[in-house]
Amino acid sequence: MEVLSAFRSLELSPVDYLDALIERIEALDGTVNAVIDVMGEPAREEAAEAARVYAAQSFGRGVDGPLPPLLGLPLLVKELHDVEGMSATRGSRALAGAVADADHPIVDRLRAAGAIPFARTTTPEFSCATFTQTAAWGITRNPFNPDFTPGGSSGGSAAAVAAGFGPLATASDIAGSTRIPAAFTGLVGFKTPYGRTPAVPPLNADWYRGDHVLTRSVADSALATNLIVGTHPRDHVTIGPAHVLPTEFTGAAGVAGMRVAVSRDLGCYDVDAEVLAGLDSVVAALADAGAEVVEVDVGLSLAEVNEVSSAHYGHLAAANMLRAAGGDIGLLEPYSQRFVEYTRAHAERVSLLDSLLMESRIQQQIAAAMAGFDVLVTPTSAIAVLEAGQDYLEPLDRPAGQLDFYWQAHMAVPFNIANRHPVLAVPSGVGPTGVPVGVQIVGHPYADDSVFTVGAAIEELLPFPQSPLMGG
Repeated sequence: MEVLSAFRSLELSPVDYLDALIERIEALDGTVNAVIDVMGEPAREEAAEAARVYAAQSFGRGVDGPLPPLLGLPLLVKELHDVEGMSATRGSRALAGAVADADHPIVDRLRAAGAIPFARTTTPEFSCATFTQTAAWGITRNPFNPDFTPGGSSGGSAAAVAAGFGPLATASDIAGSTRIPAAFTGLVGFKTPYGRTPAVPPLNADWYRGDHVLTRSVADSALATNLIVGTHPRDHVTIGPAHVLPTEFTGAAGVAGMRVAVSRDLGCYDVDAEVLAGLDSVVAALADAGAEVVEVDVGLSLAEVNEVSSAHYGHLAAANMLRAAGGDIGLLEPYSQRFVEYTRAHAERVSLLDSLLMESRIQQQIAAAMAGFDVLVTPTSAIAVLEAGQDYLEPLDRPAGQLDFYWQAHMAVPFNIANRHPVLAVPSGVGPTGVPVGVQIVGHPYADDSVFTVGAAIEELLPFPQSPLMGG
């Protein structure tokens, strides 16, 4: 990150940078409504200490050994990820008054690396939607076009980073909650393979899950990944040893000779024209850079993807929401009630064992389509935009017919079902509404380096868009 270099050279003070970000939030967050609260004074004290360490180091009086890699860097934190002593309501009146007793493991790890949590970002209630709005925090809007959502559930994090409120923000993903906001806001979002990053019980054991960050560059995403991954005492399912990614890439040259599979629809999605245009731009750029690009038929069934994933969420996420609400569904937002009712109905029809058998079939279809290729590239979301302020309680009209649940308009879920695959979402262009579109790069299980290599090439070949709030 350029800002870290500026800290080390004393060209920029961590205190001045933090103050500039807080001033920016105060001036611009009325447009996007992405920030819940700012932890100003505690963050300034940490920034002042970081500035002292940098100054001492420059005069040869620094700490022994290397400085923490993110020393003094302001960090935006998704409200789902606890910050000790701060509210932990998940945007729900069911948890009114809840306060975090410890940092979430990824917050803890980023803090240990020198980052300074200074502001928290909005989510939908219990992070159960692909838009971001609650009665508690209002409607979060896309900094590229406020008529539309930045996505969800990490929509506040995405809007904040895209608006220039900070260099990175924490995010999570059980159904595209990192990748969908990345697609809608022109950012980089990594869905880690299951077990790479730690979380907290009970949903740390949800094998669809991954926690990470949203950034504006591939290298920044790789840097953050290296600081988050690895076994953690609070999460029994994390795996080791921690995989170390490169943080410097050869750009377009890195894909020469790679074999890239491409799927326009995974066999079952109704994809908007502007999304396909973005995919076509990526395909052409990779081919020009020397990759062998081949279109493949993944052959998924949307009905099966929806059936098995909805049953999974009914057994786990929805059941956890009901537990938090004391069994009173009336405490939840209308869209949360719809999510619970829809997914619980599937869970009643599909046992956990039957869902595992269905998941295995989908995993094998993806593996077969990727055989002989280094990565698979496909759109992140079939739908280019979702309107801000809508609850999407009714079936969603699409050119090829109605979808009974709007989540079916995104293409992220198959790779939560096949959740050992690393998936990097990157921008692929900007649609006619001014909202970005994106692709997701899918690697073989735990082959994380491959998706970053391709992502870095796309970043060089098709420079990522900046929101109007960033001056782009």
